Amino acid sequence: MRDHTVTLLVVVLVVMTAGCGGLVDDGTDSTTNDANESELLPGLTGEEVTDSYLLLSAHYDAFDHKSYRNSRETVIRDETGTVVERETETTVAAPTGSPARVERTVSGDGTETVTYDHWIDTELPIVRTNESGTVTYTPDSTRAIEPTPPIPLEEAYGAVETVTVENGSDEQYRLEGHTDQLGRYENVSFTLTLAADGHLAAYTLEGELTTDGDRRFVTEEFTQEITAVEPVEPAWLEEGRDEIEEELNSSTDD
Repeated sequence: MRDHTVTLLVVVLVVMTAGCGGLVDDGTDSTTNDANESELLPGLTGEEVTDSYLLLSAHYDAFDHKSYRNSRETVIRDETGTVVERETETTVAAPTGSPARVERTVSGDGTETVTYDHWIDTELPIVRTNESGTVTYTPDSTRAIEPTPPIPLEEAYGAVETVTVENGSDEQYRLEGHTDQLGRYENVSFTLTLAADGHLAAYTLEGELTTDGDRRFVTEEFTQEITAVEPVEPAWLEEGRDEIEEELNSSTDD
C-alpha cells in the first residue's frame, strides 16, 4: 500500500510540474508579441488598418453631440504649373448639424472670384452668392450637415500603406497611402492625421483630375476639430429671407 502511495505522489508531482512549465511558456510567448501589432483604435494597429468600417465609426462617434469646425483649401494647376482654380471652404456646425454656416470661395485664373455663404437650419436654409459684386439669395435644400470630409474616408482607410504613432501629441496617428482613385481624384498620394479619439483631424493629398479632357494636378489640405463654438447667424440673413419671400409672393400673384 505504501509503494502505491509513493508512486501516485510522484505522478501527481510530475503532472503539476509540467503544468507550471506550460504556464511559464505561455507567459513568455505573450511578452514577445510585437507592440506594433496591438490595437490602437478599433480597426487600427501600429502597422495597418485592419477594419476600415470600425475606424470610420470611431470618427463619427467622436463628433456625437459636439460642435465642430473644418476648413479646406484646394488648388488646381495645369501642366505648366499655373494655378487655374483655387477653392477655400470653412464650416462651423452645431452638435446636431443644424444650424451650420458654410463659407466657400472659388477663384479662377485670378480674374474672377465667386463667394457662397450658406446658412443651414430647419427654418429656411439659404445661400448668398456674390459674383463680381452681384449678390443673389436662393433657398438651400440642405437641412443639416455631418462631419464628413470631402474625400471618401473609408476608401482612404482601405488604401493606407503605413501607420506612424506620434506619442505626446493631440494628433497621435499619421496614416499614409496611395491609390489609383479617391473620390473624383486619380493617382492620389495622401496623409491622414487621426486624433487620439479616432476622428480625422487633418489630411493632405496630391492627385490628378481630368476636366473637360484636360489633365489637372491637385493639392488639397483639410483640417477638422471639435469645438465649443457654434455658428452665428450672418448679418445678411434677414435681408435674404425677405428677398426670397418677396420673390415667392410675386410668383404666386402671377
